[in-house]
Amino acid sequence: MTKTAFINCNLFVGIEDKLLENAWFTVDNESGKLLALGSGKMEDSVEHQVDLKKQYVMSGLINAHTHVGYVNVSKYHYPETEALITYKALEDLKNGLRGGVTYLRGCGSPYDVDVKLNNIRKDFPFEGPGMKPAGMPVSILGGHSDRPLGTPEYDHGTPNYSHLVNSADDVRKAVREQFKKGAKNIKLMATGGIMSQGDQIDDTELSLEEMRTAVEEAHSKHMTVCAHAEGKLGIHYAVVAGVDSIEHGFYVSDEDIDLMKKQGTFLSPTLIAGHQIAVYGKGKMTDFSYQKMCQHVDAFYAHVGKAIKAGVKLALGTDAGTFKNPLENTAKELTELVRAGATNYQALRAGGLGSAELLKIDDEYGSLEEGKYADFLVLKENPLENVNAVEQKDKMVYQHGVRKF
Repeated sequence: MTKTAFINCNLFVGIEDKLLENAWFTVDNESGKLLALGSGKMEDSVEHQVDLKKQYVMSGLINAHTHVGYVNVSKYHYPETEALITYKALEDLKNGLRGGVTYLRGCGSPYDVDVKLNNIRKDFPFEGPGMKPAGMPVSILGGHSDRPLGTPEYDHGTPNYSHLVNSADDVRKAVREQFKKGAKNIKLMATGGIMSQGDQIDDTELSLEEMRTAVEEAHSKHMTVCAHAEGKLGIHYAVVAGVDSIEHGFYVSDEDIDLMKKQGTFLSPTLIAGHQIAVYGKGKMTDFSYQKMCQHVDAFYAHVGKAIKAGVKLALGTDAGTFKNPLENTAKELTELVRAGATNYQALRAGGLGSAELLKIDDEYGSLEEGKYADFLVLKENPLENVNAVEQKDKMVYQHGVRKF
């Protein structure tokens, strides 16, 4: 076994609100996992040593809500083909890693591109975060993600971004199809949304029975389930159905906050997605979508803030791929979580152990503890004092102990 020691740093392990000063840690070069850590003088003998010059070290970010490969078709004027989505996904993944994202969960990818890339990765490696992919989401006809892709001449019949369902049996079939393909997460569209042109955010789309069926089927196959849920009733149905996480949660009620705490349901707010649309969206998207966000953005922050302060389990997701919201800018969500009422530690924990627990990978990711993968960032400033420090453009990014950027 060969080892590398990283010395002379301030280490945020990720399990409590403090730094380990004058710290060091060692990494097994073969497995990429942490062997030991401590402070003061390191007694262990190692083959390689890296002096981090008193900089700040924290676990890599885990983004629990992403859409790799999203393409602004109106900007590029190309059909939304699988080749284009795949090329864009590989670009997104590399840039996301550069931005400090070392693991992610897919929450919808056209043509199941995230699933397909994950399936071939062992034999055809590429740079980017580890992945728990979802592929096609589940939506009702006319719902939030009923979206035709490409053109018939390119795709031999126009495919859809989603499984379009009309019953619990349809939902069960959709989950099984995603399981067969290799998906690890199921995305449900419980309510209307901002970007869809035919609904409002409080439109309740999937039924309680349909979502219960999805959860039962997915959990029987060790898959996680998340629900796009913005309106009050749709959020309630998703929580009662037993999803692992509520995505967005614009109008989460006090009743459902209590139920989420009791059940251990996570909230992945994606505040940055709302912020970008409200601040920069005028004239850049349909007025229908822009006005919807402006109408609801204050309530979005207020309800998320109430859930955070009540102690709901928190994950970090950004809706990466949406308007002015690339995967590489994931760290911006930390700032928005703090703006909504989280402490710096709560925000950082959401981007580490919180997301890792939601994805059920916390035995190997999410904090810099012995036995876990050495996925970490090296920063010039202390993120526990200022979460903006994580947005540093030239930060060092290590994955499995190997420097990537």
